[in-house]
Amino acid sequence: MAKSGFRLGAVLRARKAQEDMAKAAVVRARADATAAIQRVRARERDLDGRAVPDAATASAYAATLTSRHALAGELAAAIGLSRIADEGVQERMRELTDAAIQRRTIEKLQERHDATRKRTEAAAEAKAVDDITTANAHREDRP
Repeated sequence: MAKSGFRLGAVLRARKAQEDMAKAAVVRARADATAAIQRVRARERDLDGRAVPDAATASAYAATLTSRHALAGELAAAIGLSRIADEGVQERMRELTDAAIQRRTIEKLQERHDATRKRTEAAAEAKAVDDITTANAHREDRP
């Protein structure tokens, strides 16, 4: 009986490569999300550091408020980008989960294939032993 290898070995290697790429994408997405959070915190610090002047001319007061308004707009934009980055992390995590499921499915097929092959080989060996035993017993029975 010829040994037949697992024919989906190439598919399993491809699934593992896809999972590795998905892991790398998660790492990149998390780094992007961390950077986005840092930008939000920086904008918050900038905005908190720009206090409204207590006593100033009208033009200085207006300039300060305009500056704070611009910083608030940048903060809002940074918060939006941070949310988008978080959604990106979640999407990359879903992709990683899907890749891991696909890889595991092929691994289960390989495990079943290996178990079936081992059972087949064990049955063939048992049959060979039985045949040898029967032949020896038959020879002993002859005068």
